[in-house]
Amino acid sequence: MRLRGVVPPLVTPFCEDGALDLAAFEANLEALAAHDLAGFLVLGSNGEAASLDEEEKLALVAAARRRVPGRFLLVGTGLESTRATVALTLKAAERGADAVLVLTPSYYKSRMTPEALRSHFEAVADASPVPVYLYSVPAFTGIPWPPAVSAALASHPRVAGMKESSGDIGLLSRIRAATPPGFELACGNAPVFYPALCVGATGGVLAVANCAPRPVLELFRAFERGDHDRARRLQAALTPLAAAVTTTHGVAGLKQAMDHAGLRGGHVRAPLLPAPASALAEIAPLLEQAEAAC
Repeated sequence: MRLRGVVPPLVTPFCEDGALDLAAFEANLEALAAHDLAGFLVLGSNGEAASLDEEEKLALVAAARRRVPGRFLLVGTGLESTRATVALTLKAAERGADAVLVLTPSYYKSRMTPEALRSHFEAVADASPVPVYLYSVPAFTGIPWPPAVSAALASHPRVAGMKESSGDIGLLSRIRAATPPGFELACGNAPVFYPALCVGATGGVLAVANCAPRPVLELFRAFERGDHDRARRLQAALTPLAAAVTTTHGVAGLKQAMDHAGLRGGHVRAPLLPAPASALAEIAPLLEQAEAAC
């Protein structure tokens, strides 16, 4: 399995003027590669993919492939049209992506019926030279995921699995029940990582793994060896930090946490605003709490 374990959705550091800071991106990747992570996601939601142009996206993919030549590299290629998604998928694969993560189109959300979604993902998978992972994140897209679409797409030879980020354990359970064991189902919401594993998730693509990879990995390992008490304790320690660097302070808070942890979060790109300095007073003790739980 490719998504059996923990995958950080890498942030994209920017300079103060908004320019891409590729050196900081590579430094973060090199530091994270020292951990036993299952792989890395480039161009995910936490990577501010929506704010990048195509040249920048492809530069990040090439840099990641160069830095971690033997590690699983997942690349977000979902765009608003099927045609554009296919084109970016092909270019990402040419630059070394092992698989792609395809977000649901959402601009015409009222027209994104189960039939439209199935047609879109099938067309991308038909054209893709690498495995395709479905990606549902209704907090951003406003589109609730229909479990029947997972069931219908799971038989496609290039649909490898899914990242489900709603935090709805009931939905994740229904997707798991509707798909075969080989369909890799990743949790994208760290506050429910442990319960997601309990209902059949194979791993997690989790923002908090950028700033606190060790406790996230320890939680997964504890679950794998059946030490549920330790896994629950680690989940309890991680949940406040995970919420702070996603729901409460967003990408700017995550970057602030990375800076505090000795990595290079860098600036966000406008129109996102930086996290206030006061946020660090909240985030720093939560980061220490999560690390102490190990």
